[in-house]
Amino acid sequence: MEPISILALEKTPNVGSKTIEKVLSIAPTFEPSSPSDLIEILKEANARFKRISVPDTRSAMVSWSKANKIWEVSRQHNIQMISRGSPNYPKGLLQISDSPVLLHVLGNIDAINKDCIAIVGTRKPTEYGIVAAKKLGALFAESGYVVVSGLADGIDAAAHRGALEVNGLTVAVLAHGLDTVYPIKNKELADAILKNSGALVSEYSWGTKANRSYFVARDRIQSGLSLGVFVVETGIKGGTMHTVKSCKEQKRALMVLKHPPDLIGHPKTHGNTQLISEKRADIVFETDADIDMVMIEMNRVKNELLMHQDKKKNNRTNSVQMTLG
Repeated sequence: MEPISILALEKTPNVGSKTIEKVLSIAPTFEPSSPSDLIEILKEANARFKRISVPDTRSAMVSWSKANKIWEVSRQHNIQMISRGSPNYPKGLLQISDSPVLLHVLGNIDAINKDCIAIVGTRKPTEYGIVAAKKLGALFAESGYVVVSGLADGIDAAAHRGALEVNGLTVAVLAHGLDTVYPIKNKELADAILKNSGALVSEYSWGTKANRSYFVARDRIQSGLSLGVFVVETGIKGGTMHTVKSCKEQKRALMVLKHPPDLIGHPKTHGNTQLISEKRADIVFETDADIDMVMIEMNRVKNELLMHQDKKKNNRTNSVQMTLG
């Protein structure tokens, strides 16, 4: 299904991601050409799965109009929409269980299909954490990785800046539409990312305001785009731990920075200490020399993802052959 069709479904009242997945399962190539087509495909889905909301004619018309306006304004601002059927859709995201049905990308779309590492952490880090995040952003960018983070204050912003300082690629995953930047004080940083051939990415369309739940949801995209997640500094709770959860579920590599002794008891490093003590980290990063271990681990993840991708492709081929036979 083309992006504009998915967008029209997204803008239909009481139609969420689960309903869209059901529609895609019964009509993956269906392309509505009018509001009445939206109603018909949702009627068909309701007949198959039950308990699916079907809009009246007026609601469908409003949704259709809204989707087309968003499509046009997005194009005017050079925002690309890519669905899971697009060759530009990130291969890593295709292999997670809850991949976005639609991605909005501003900037260099190729950046999200390169080898990425997510560098994440608290919004209120120690000075040591800021310095470390910036250094790590530069270190991995110089090693050929795209640095992925969330454009938040603190560790995220430092990691982006580190990558930019060595002219590396970096991608920011946002929890709102690409018409805005949050926090607004990082607008200059967002512009620098775009100017340096990076990208801003979101699963939310133009005009969508930031929402607390969206910040949690975007964490799975940061890890899903990446071969590994590097935790620079975090407390026991917070967004970073959501990213860690996604990282483990998605079978990505988890790296955790070990702080010097005088900071191990600091509240902002308690999460690091817990992850290390519980042996949840694949690699405990202590010195720059450990980057070799990180690269080996992420290469292992990359090979596993490629094997899984090939297996799925072969299964689809065999399924088609059996059907034809």
